[in-house]
Amino acid sequence: MKEKLSAYMIVLVTVLFVLSVSAAFAFQIDSPENAPVEEPVSITSYVLSSDPKNADSPRRERPETPETQLHQIFKFSQNIILQGIFEKSGYFFKVQKYWEPVYALAQIEYTVSPLIRDDVPASLTFFINDSPIYSCAVAYEEGASQIVFVPIPVEYLKKDFNEFALTGYVRLYDEEGCLDDFSGANWISISASSFIEVGYDLVEVGTQLSYYPYPLVSSVDPSGSDLTIFVPEKASEEELRTAFLMRADLGNETVTEDRIALKTLDHYEYSEGNALIIAQLSRLPQEAKEQYDALGKSFRSGAVVYEYRKGDSTVIVITASAKEDLFEGACMLADESRVIQEKYSWAHVPSGSAQNIMKNSQISSLISTGETVKSLTNQSGISFIGPFHQENTIYLPFSGGFVLGEGGKAEIKMRYSDNLDFERSLITVYWDNTPIASKKLSKEHANNDSFSFLFPSDVVGTHADSLKIAFDLEIPDVYCTKRADRMPWAYVSGDSTFYLPSGVSSTYDLALRPYPFEVLGLFNNLTVVVPDNMSETEYALFGRIAALTGVDIMPYGTMLVRFASDFVPEKENSNIIILGTWKDNSAIRALNDRMSFKYESDGSRFASNEQLLLSSRYAEEINVFQIIRHPNQEGRAILIVSGPNDKALTLADRFASVLSNTWTFAGDVFIIDPDLETKSFHFIEELPVRELSLRERVEQNKDAVLFTLISTAAMIMLFSGALLILLRYRRNVIEEEKKS
Repeated sequence: MKEKLSAYMIVLVTVLFVLSVSAAFAFQIDSPENAPVEEPVSITSYVLSSDPKNADSPRRERPETPETQLHQIFKFSQNIILQGIFEKSGYFFKVQKYWEPVYALAQIEYTVSPLIRDDVPASLTFFINDSPIYSCAVAYEEGASQIVFVPIPVEYLKKDFNEFALTGYVRLYDEEGCLDDFSGANWISISASSFIEVGYDLVEVGTQLSYYPYPLVSSVDPSGSDLTIFVPEKASEEELRTAFLMRADLGNETVTEDRIALKTLDHYEYSEGNALIIAQLSRLPQEAKEQYDALGKSFRSGAVVYEYRKGDSTVIVITASAKEDLFEGACMLADESRVIQEKYSWAHVPSGSAQNIMKNSQISSLISTGETVKSLTNQSGISFIGPFHQENTIYLPFSGGFVLGEGGKAEIKMRYSDNLDFERSLITVYWDNTPIASKKLSKEHANNDSFSFLFPSDVVGTHADSLKIAFDLEIPDVYCTKRADRMPWAYVSGDSTFYLPSGVSSTYDLALRPYPFEVLGLFNNLTVVVPDNMSETEYALFGRIAALTGVDIMPYGTMLVRFASDFVPEKENSNIIILGTWKDNSAIRALNDRMSFKYESDGSRFASNEQLLLSSRYAEEINVFQIIRHPNQEGRAILIVSGPNDKALTLADRFASVLSNTWTFAGDVFIIDPDLETKSFHFIEELPVRELSLRERVEQNKDAVLFTLISTAAMIMLFSGALLILLRYRRNVIEEEKKS
């Protein structure tokens, strides 16, 4: 009997082993563990192979720089804390295509932890576009801030965004040469007053469209105060539509202030400075028509964009025989990948070009929501070096028009050192500063691990500027870890993916501007409703609203302009912006009963409501932004920007021309008074977030479901096999007992 029992047990173990191997094989079919192993980025090995003891003293005096026509200062936006044994942080700055850089340098102001003294090896290393350019030793100097000047070789700069990165490398030892257990105390703080300076000359460009938006808006005139956009008097809907896109696009080029003007062509003859003229061919001013005729070309369809000099100023014209083609010229100028191809002073843009691009697969890359670590950071991966808490921030390329949709998920591919205390080591991912998922690290998967998760429902419908990946790399007996090759580390590979679908917010708030009127850099089924006869103030307001809602805009969304007399809100399946006064815009009068701050019956002033009692004079002088839900279209919103008179309307343009003021927009009602003081209110009730259905969860998580099904099937097979063996064993025992 014992021999038979032993035999059955051997068979049982064999079956279990075979089934386990089969299940494991099934799991590995698409497993990232079978993917080729990617080498860590070189930046880490460079820093760790550099001995801080051998680093030179920091350069305290500004190096001599050659004379240049102009220079640009790029100030750090906030303090940077480098903490622990090794940490890296980057700062991006842009070299414009019309610059010829002559010199570049960084002035870095920093303070260091009192633990970092002369006998503690510590250094700062600086990189430009991942290439090391300078290292220096650092040490504590009685709490005083210190300055180091970092020369940047201009040959390392590229005409676009450049990354200036800096790393702190600190090792703390005691008398026995052991690593200090409190490496979080060995910080280096980089002050927000640090900056990068680039001295440059201007490239001689002549009249060449490929350099747009230069010279209309440039580092020479960063506020656009020397630029006016002109449209004909009583401009058509298509002329206004084209002007709206161009005003939005040029507004994105301004710095600190936005002083671009939008006026009618009756002001052009007396104007000075740069100009952008948008008009149907038959409505061009005489000077611009003569320049068109000088091209010696005749086009029956499509748009023509041309540039010419007017004294010391530049004029760019967008025109077309058919007003429906005007928008084609604006789309070409606003698409950098297209305008950079136009090496001459004029270009013809065929009809339907924008529509063809929308249909072309290239547009999918413009609005893709599947982002890899490599595409987001321009690095092959992210390294985390040293014990304890290490984190890295990944900035998202989405404008404020993005909110996270349902079904967001991530797959992080990683590896890490095998000398960790795996009971306490883990990875955590944050949506901005909100933790959304964590996972313990494990020794058996140290060489090739993955972490997949769904974004929790409480961050659906919210906006974030960044994702953050953090590792807690705890090691046992950290007190005497002398060897650098035993330093704990982790590495996230560049093909790690974040799927970030664009969604719908459960509420409307101007703090999320430009959402919902723009999503992922595209106008989101937007209709702008203007008075039939616009005043000069309303033209200026029209341009200001374009700048406010066209943040980082691409020219391939859906955007229309409608006159109030042709507009019926109940029939318009779009997000809507309405501007003007009660008197000028009939659409405002039609929606008055739905507004949070209604007008009095004669439209001379706003009426008080349950949240704010308005004095008579104050109610006549304020400008009000207010969002309401579309009365007939679920998921659509209407923004009404209005005032009782033209004087009140000017407040929006005055207030929002200072770009820092635009960051204060909040609530679904925002009031600006004559002193440019503001108030915000919330009237719209937040809708509950819709839970995903079972079918939607399955469709959005096919891999996880497949894995679950395979593992469940494997467990059923294991259980069934074991049960059959045990049943057969019991039957044989019964039969043996009967025979005996």
